[in-house]
Amino acid sequence: MGCPSGYFHEYKYTGIKLPHDELSYTRIKFNKETDLYIKTGYYNEFIREKENGLTTIIKVNPNYDFNKDKVIKKVSSSFFGQLKKIDSLPYTTRVYDTTNTLMYNLTFDKRNERKILKKIENDTILIELTNGQTLNFVRKQTE
Repeated sequence: MGCPSGYFHEYKYTGIKLPHDELSYTRIKFNKETDLYIKTGYYNEFIREKENGLTTIIKVNPNYDFNKDKVIKKVSSSFFGQLKKIDSLPYTTRVYDTTNTLMYNLTFDKRNERKILKKIENDTILIELTNGQTLNFVRKQTE
């Protein structure tokens, strides 16, 4: 067994989620055509670029047309500010099927992981949707 390429600390959804088989994504109703599958959290990468930050991955039904209907207004952290829409993610949080996937990221300047883990306790990632909903994902205090 080798060392992990990094760590991912997941934020938990505070609302009502739909039943879902895939453990790492939260399923939330968006509209009649599609549900959203969301994974969000803090990552610390040990290999390649050696970066850390916050990321949000939002997947929709492969048949859903993004050109017809926008999904996201804004993704932000209550402590660190706005996450930017990107085309690819760090290795630790990599998404292999990017069809109908939106990815947001906020890379931190090289910071001490212990300090960051303390700072993200009770942080909230807010996802503002175009349908008027705001989704809250929180990082609970470590026990």
